[in-house]
Amino acid sequence: MQGRIAMLCLASLLTVTSARAQQAQTSAAETQAAPTAPRLNGLQGVGDIDVRGVLNADIVLAFVDVGVGVDVGVLQLGPGVLALGGEFQAGVCFTACLLLNTLTGYSWSNMFYSPHARATYHLLPGNSPGLEKVDLYGLALVGATITTTRVAGDVSGTSFEYVGSDVGPSVGLGLGGKYFFNDNLFFGAEGRLRYSSGQYTYSARAGNVTISDSQSTWSLSGFNVQLFAGLRL
Repeated sequence: MQGRIAMLCLASLLTVTSARAQQAQTSAAETQAAPTAPRLNGLQGVGDIDVRGVLNADIVLAFVDVGVGVDVGVLQLGPGVLALGGEFQAGVCFTACLLLNTLTGYSWSNMFYSPHARATYHLLPGNSPGLEKVDLYGLALVGATITTTRVAGDVSGTSFEYVGSDVGPSVGLGLGGKYFFNDNLFFGAEGRLRYSSGQYTYSARAGNVTISDSQSTWSLSGFNVQLFAGLRL
């Protein structure tokens, strides 16, 4: 009798131990992350967040602007992906104003600020070997340009100052591309055709006399190429 009881106890113990071992193996298997499918290309996907920094200048640094931007993939649309985002750029007259300061003895300055909302559509040609690290897209921009200009100095002992400012619309279309050095780090360029212009509201002071008017115009319209580097989050 005692032997049967001992055998029953041993069998129960083995059953409980085996069940716990199976539960432990199941839990361990569930906690293992499912393998992630490798990316087929650098195309921005839904949920991808691309952050970039921009530095733009001509070869003589007459005007220099810097900026930051972000695009977020939001929707699979047909064969491509729609991304929405924004950017902010600021520019300053650099060597051109330094040259004017030197030649005239006056103080020259010109600055602009441009916030934009942007939409980009990311699409690669079908059967595109060699583009595994590339993201190609079209873009549309809409926003505003805030610009200021100032000239100040002294003529025959009389000081003067001209200050102009304006806020104008800014819209554009373009094409862009990114090349990925690894899964996250990229370098790229955008060619943009942009319209942005307006008319300064200015005040001019000579000695103790000040006048205000709207007269001179400004424009940042035209085609330009911007270079950038960024990170995919």
